[in-house]
Amino acid sequence: MDQYSESDVREALTPYHARIRAAIERGFAEWLSVSECRASKGFSPVLYPRTISNYVFDAIARYARTEFALDKSVRTLDESQTVKFCFDGKVIARFKKGDDDNLGQNIPTFAVLDFIDPQMNLPGFPPEAAKVEFVWSANDIGTAVQSMLVVARNNDRVLWSYEIDDAGESGGSGVVILPSSPPDDDGPLVTPKIKTDAETAKGE
Repeated sequence: MDQYSESDVREALTPYHARIRAAIERGFAEWLSVSECRASKGFSPVLYPRTISNYVFDAIARYARTEFALDKSVRTLDESQTVKFCFDGKVIARFKKGDDDNLGQNIPTFAVLDFIDPQMNLPGFPPEAAKVEFVWSANDIGTAVQSMLVVARNNDRVLWSYEIDDAGESGGSGVVILPSSPPDDDGPLVTPKIKTDAETAKGE
């Protein structure tokens, strides 16, 4: 059962905020680069928004694992479909793409249900540790990260949340560079509209 309040969690995570933000921003920027490369090669946009979500999650997880790998205050637990981080034995967290209610999007497996239920303990983790999600969301056109939140939840309800808004303290700009436009071609002046990867992402 969670024993730490929002203020406790914020205090525990504040030293890590800039690094958490960086993992999310780098992961999303990688997807933008991949999307730009695909467009420049003439590949059609991906069909399903979940393809983008899965790619960004994979990239964020890779950057976060590398970022915290040598930090003795952060424990990393790799699982078959996700990765969890335990900060100072006080906060257990995972990265998720947010929905319209700022809840991480999940397939309701038993492991997920245990994580989002504050009454359930996770094997191998301190039973008193708070469980939160680092929830990111993109802007309306899918070209930049719009918000990054720390969210505590009780199943399908947000208990509390706060914005990880200290990008300036980390020395970063908090800005993701937009991909350049695909090269012009010699096609007709009027062509059928084809959704871009960014527009596909907006449909999530």
